[in-house]
Amino acid sequence: MGRNWAIAIGINRYENLRSLNFAKRDASVMATWFQQEARFEQVFLFTDDSPSIAVNPPIPTQPTFGHLRRFLRAQFENTLLKPEDNLWFFFAGHGNRYQDKDYLMFSDSDPGDIEHTAISVDYVTQRLRRSGADNVVLFLDACRDESSRSGLGIGEQRHQGVITFYSCTANQKSWEIEELQHGAFTYSLLEALRLQGEANCATVERLAQYLSYQVPAINTRYGKETQNPYWQAEPPYKMYFILLEQTATLRDVEPLKYQASQAENRGDLSLAKQLWVRVLAVSRGDWDAIEAIERIAVRQRGSFEPIISISEPETSSKGGRSVSSEQVEQPLLAQKQAEYEILQQIQQAEYGQKLLYYQEEFLKTIEAGISFDSYNSRQKLKKIQRTLKLRIAETVAIEAKFALLVEVIAIEARLASLAETIKSSIQQPIPTQPTQERITRQKFLKWAGLGSAGLVTAVVGREIFKGLLPISVAKPKYILSKEKVFGLPLWTVEFETVTVDEKGEVIKRYPNKQAKFFKENLGNGVTLEMVSIPSGSFKMGSPSGEKSRTSDESPQHDVNVPAFFMGRFEVTQEQYQKVMSKNPSNFKGKKRPVEQVSWNDAIEFCKKLSDKTGRKYRLPSEAEWEYACRAGTKTPFHFGETITTELANYNGDYIYASEPKGNKRGETIEVESFPPNGFGLYDMHGNVWEWCQDTRHDSYEKAPGNGSAWIDSNSYSRLLRGGSWSSNPSNCRSGSRFNGSRDNYYYYCGFRVVCTAGRIL
Repeated sequence: MGRNWAIAIGINRYENLRSLNFAKRDASVMATWFQQEARFEQVFLFTDDSPSIAVNPPIPTQPTFGHLRRFLRAQFENTLLKPEDNLWFFFAGHGNRYQDKDYLMFSDSDPGDIEHTAISVDYVTQRLRRSGADNVVLFLDACRDESSRSGLGIGEQRHQGVITFYSCTANQKSWEIEELQHGAFTYSLLEALRLQGEANCATVERLAQYLSYQVPAINTRYGKETQNPYWQAEPPYKMYFILLEQTATLRDVEPLKYQASQAENRGDLSLAKQLWVRVLAVSRGDWDAIEAIERIAVRQRGSFEPIISISEPETSSKGGRSVSSEQVEQPLLAQKQAEYEILQQIQQAEYGQKLLYYQEEFLKTIEAGISFDSYNSRQKLKKIQRTLKLRIAETVAIEAKFALLVEVIAIEARLASLAETIKSSIQQPIPTQPTQERITRQKFLKWAGLGSAGLVTAVVGREIFKGLLPISVAKPKYILSKEKVFGLPLWTVEFETVTVDEKGEVIKRYPNKQAKFFKENLGNGVTLEMVSIPSGSFKMGSPSGEKSRTSDESPQHDVNVPAFFMGRFEVTQEQYQKVMSKNPSNFKGKKRPVEQVSWNDAIEFCKKLSDKTGRKYRLPSEAEWEYACRAGTKTPFHFGETITTELANYNGDYIYASEPKGNKRGETIEVESFPPNGFGLYDMHGNVWEWCQDTRHDSYEKAPGNGSAWIDSNSYSRLLRGGSWSSNPSNCRSGSRFNGSRDNYYYYCGFRVVCTAGRIL
């Protein structure tokens, strides 16, 4: 288990800035939590009346510029911790920004001379990283003042090699709540750190999700302006780091194990070892981790150091006790026998893990909709079987166990084909009510020669794999019309979408929806499909009774939106590559949405795409985005009262209404993996957050009613909509709003484009 150190700083009294009420209390309570609840080995507290640090000479802990500068310089001059250790830094007070750098303001800091009287966050991170700990975490409840003279607040800067949690975005205030005797951010942070069981916030990712929801909710409850905490992890794999080993579950180590394997595969053995050690800190005896650490040792040193060593008996030439060969051999034989039994247990456990890996790869093939009998799939599975030295009989048994799912998929394909045949012959839609669907399926199965056993298989299969596969809808049909727009052919697509109830069950199907779109040719067969969105009006924002709504979603107001064209999908990696000649994405895949793109990057993409095509492309306004997402619906989601992981890619560990928990994929997936909305747009809920033109506003008071973007030239933040693969479902609602700094990029943020509507001829 790694060692844990913490630094907590809280400043109420300022000589040159407005004094605060609860910053000192925030730091003191955090220090108490570090010491008494989390059992940290070393905690340094800096407040107005905290005791000096007992070194020679003692370091005073009153939070002045000089005291903190001396402490950071002296304490972290030498390496004191190991890579597997953790170092937390908590600051509650004022922050400021000067010459594109974030600064922490101390009790004697001078706003007129920031460079010489305040400490940059860069300097803090540089000193903390000298400690040797690989997991350095900053909690900066430090935006408690009006914007700096530059018009920018703390939080615009990316700090390398650390995990940073900001209490709010630039130009927002970090509010103190009189009734709670705490800052809203720190109060929520303490709540999160104390959560236990499956709802814990033991990982960076889940802590960030909890804070992003809870802090705005607390501010709304106590009548404060919106405050949106956000976080950065550099490098990105640190989002999977486990912050609290004592509350983490085995589920929490799986993403970390994946990152460790990835690091090892690309040859970063030092990082891989650090990550595997972190896995062992939570999952002691994890054979994957033990095997990996041994394997890495072989690669690093060219020799194997066994876990169990045989101690040789000590002898002495002078006065030493002589030892007979029998006395040596018997204990050694017993020890070797014990070692052999342990080795057998290890090998059995390792073999079991290899079988599980094969099973996971087999399931991935099925879930991707690929026939496992295809040449490529079979070759891939054979290669895994040979590499892992698995017995053929056992891999066949695994495949047989899941053949049920294969049959379900085959049935679905036959049903769809038969449905199309019947529909075309009788020119009537097929009934979709549950009872009628069951009778129809019995007939279909009989016609297909599967009988009642096939029906049982289909029903059982659906229950087993519920949440893993998208809800089945009819395959889109494409028709090339004679109409044109911008001189390009206009296509018509017929598609099906669904509505679900609060349990996530389909209550209605819409099998004959249509949308028109044109294709923008980007070269080498890569196209951008732009769907025609009709003009109309809608109520923007969420109603007062909607679950999880926040104050910035009100007041609801009428908006009239002119017609426009919108990307059928989020911009994919192959599309971005064609236009920008690069692909910054963390989760690679040409049909996956591009991510790790800032708002500025998205604007540059639109400019280059416009230059390339001669048509005006841009980001959608927030009103256009919500209008297109809702597609005429008024429910929390365009799918209805909730969503499930059969309908969208989000964090299935969380629920919104009465639906069951679902699949947590932990990454982006290919576009067009789920049913579209009523306008024929895909992934409007989840997968990646989508940048909009607009700047951040605390409410819709005085918002334009004509669908145009609402832009404040003094604001640096930009709106994001739709939620992502890492979001809880409430943040994926049609009315949910999020924001980020325009030059920051995240692996959960992408975008889609719009084009002003042309005349259809």
